[in-house]
Amino acid sequence: MSSCHVVLIHGTGCRGNWWEPARQAFADRGFTVHTPTLRHHELPRYVGASRIAGVSLLDYTDDLVALCRSLDSKPLVVGLSLGGLLAQLVAARTAVAGVVAAAPAPAAGIFAMYPNMIRLWGSHFTRFGAPWRRPLMPTLPHFRLAAQHQNAGRVLELYKESVAESGRAYSEMTFPFFDPRRAASVNTDAITCPVLVIGAGDDKAVHPRIASATARRYRDADHVEIAGADHLLFDGPFLRQTMAVIDAWMRRREVLK
Repeated sequence: MSSCHVVLIHGTGCRGNWWEPARQAFADRGFTVHTPTLRHHELPRYVGASRIAGVSLLDYTDDLVALCRSLDSKPLVVGLSLGGLLAQLVAARTAVAGVVAAAPAPAAGIFAMYPNMIRLWGSHFTRFGAPWRRPLMPTLPHFRLAAQHQNAGRVLELYKESVAESGRAYSEMTFPFFDPRRAASVNTDAITCPVLVIGAGDDKAVHPRIASATARRYRDADHVEIAGADHLLFDGPFLRQTMAVIDAWMRRREVLK
């Protein structure tokens, strides 16, 4: 008998083990849970920085598609932030049971030049040198801004465990018109499974309007915004609400039935 699989895709500068609270929540619901770590993110921050710097969104997607295809049934694919964009890119290339894009990073063509987002990521693009060749390095102020409603100790813990992110991937998202491979473009017409987009009402890392704009790209996607939530929808005070939204959506859309 096949299992009910869920693949949880982490966000910028994270690792698969950051999903622990959500991993347990999905396991309690009977899922076989997969929490892959994106390419080279298993390495220590400064060891992996140069290797991560040039990785493309297409590379991340290739790895995740291979994982999904290796499973004995179509998985539910859930992503947060950068992972929310990757979940859509995966679903456009291989069969999945459903997509949950939580506070998703913007796909090509979605406006993202909001003040807080420029504050978080803008300095990477204004320093000397090609931003697509440099790693995007984490900072504690960035974590505090993105996770402003989380426990301070948890935020510090996450920052200490964080790693570099790909400057190339961020360049593909920020300047898609310069990318001949259109790595950040989602073929929404190829995604025929149920899609849920969750926004965070007080998100300082990915503006909540990006979630609603993402949902509008689909013919029949569901969009829910969790009022007052920060970017970490699967952590701390917001995990229960986020899982309740997913539970209700799965029942209504008959996902995995």
